Amino acid sequence: MIIVTITFILTLVIFFLISIFLGVERALPAIPAVFMTALVLSFFGAVFLHFLPVILIIMLVYYLINKNNPKRNTRFYYKRYSEKDFEDIFRQHSNGSYGRGSGYYREENSYQNYQRGYTAFEDKTKYFKILGLTEGATQDEIKRAYRELAKKHHPDKYANAAQDIRELHEKKFKEINEAYEKLHHS
Repeated sequence: MIIVTITFILTLVIFFLISIFLGVERALPAIPAVFMTALVLSFFGAVFLHFLPVILIIMLVYYLINKNNPKRNTRFYYKRYSEKDFEDIFRQHSNGSYGRGSGYYREENSYQNYQRGYTAFEDKTKYFKILGLTEGATQDEIKRAYRELAKKHHPDKYANAAQDIRELHEKKFKEINEAYEKLHHS
């Protein structure tokens, strides 16, 4: 008898909500469906409330049994990966050719090169311009241009100069070194 009363009250509440938001014309045809839904919800709600103490006792016993179980913490299989881990995965699946002359990185220790920024996909035209060379210059031409510019802009040469001139040549010297590093190792 209590379930029918709760169902009737729930049906009225839902009917009034539907009629407020959608209008009475749409709420009237929905009364049988609302009543059946309220009846099912009331029934399962009553069953749930009836068995709630049993459910809570089962959950407490399960928790106490598995409290110190190490398997409890191994449900999630995630790990924080670094770039080195991904590179190792690629190397394993490419028969060890990844990173060693395969077009991605040129030197032996490709992980360190990756961290320095040496990649085959980098646009290096600005580095040739810094050294005053055309694209496709040989390694000897790159070394020669680097040495000449390094002598010209070395910070020790301008140690007694004004502050702004020293900073200008230091900046230029850093650009020259970066360009040489990027081009010499490609």
